[in-house]
Amino acid sequence: MSVSDLDAKSRAALLLAQGVGSDKAGETVGVSGRTIRRWREDPAFEGQVQDARRAILAEAVAALGAAARAAVETLHAALTEDSPAIRVRAAATILSALPGLAEHADLNDRIARLEAAATEAGAA
Repeated sequence: MSVSDLDAKSRAALLLAQGVGSDKAGETVGVSGRTIRRWREDPAFEGQVQDARRAILAEAVAALGAAARAAVETLHAALTEDSPAIRVRAAATILSALPGLAEHADLNDRIARLEAAATEAGAA
């Protein structure tokens, strides 16, 4: 396999991970959609697509985390605004988020306990 094939496959994997269809990804990298579909039958290539998807998701989560931090800081600052209406709205927004955060924390704890139990059961 030539380097250009690897480059085309890497680009195609990234395009597929971004949600581009096989035909469009093939057209973009210079192969047919049929070739892309054949590549997808290869577990190594499909793994490359999944790795690219995970990287894209991790980047999106990091960006959302940064945006969430800025949003919380904005709401926190709004709690000291002169306008009572703004303070009340900020407080209500913060309080409305608490049940979801508590549920998320509970799910994380439950998953951690399940993973620990599965690891322990696997070691036995």
